[in-house]
Amino acid sequence: MTEVDHRSIAVSTYNDCWNLLESVRSAEDDRNLLSLAFTSRYHWLKAGSAMQWAVADWMVSRCAAAVGEGSLSMTFAKSAFAGVADDSPAWLRASMHEGMARACVSIGDHQGKVQHIARAREVLTTEQSREDRELIESQIATV
Repeated sequence: MTEVDHRSIAVSTYNDCWNLLESVRSAEDDRNLLSLAFTSRYHWLKAGSAMQWAVADWMVSRCAAAVGEGSLSMTFAKSAFAGVADDSPAWLRASMHEGMARACVSIGDHQGKVQHIARAREVLTTEQSREDRELIESQIATV
């Protein structure tokens, strides 16, 4: 039996999600996007740690929101959010709030969106890395 490189597959399919998220997609692409997000999540569960598991759930939530699956988006946003410890890096905590805001949009919760964006920006002020701050801020701007 061939040994599976779960980490490589997780990384590759995660990156493929970004490629599809940033493109004009067909209905078939939307289905592939969700498949890739779940594939990445599965392999991170095999090869990652709590941080990767949270990010994997965040990606499933983001992809679900992008294809109009609000309930699914919220389910995984909540899971991602719950998986991040208070002492996690600021960029990660801010990103989880961005994910919750995006999920709120996908279910029509404007107040939740506003609250999580505000919290994401607040948390992001404590991030020391300018590059990480700018990356998460660019994601917040697209909510």
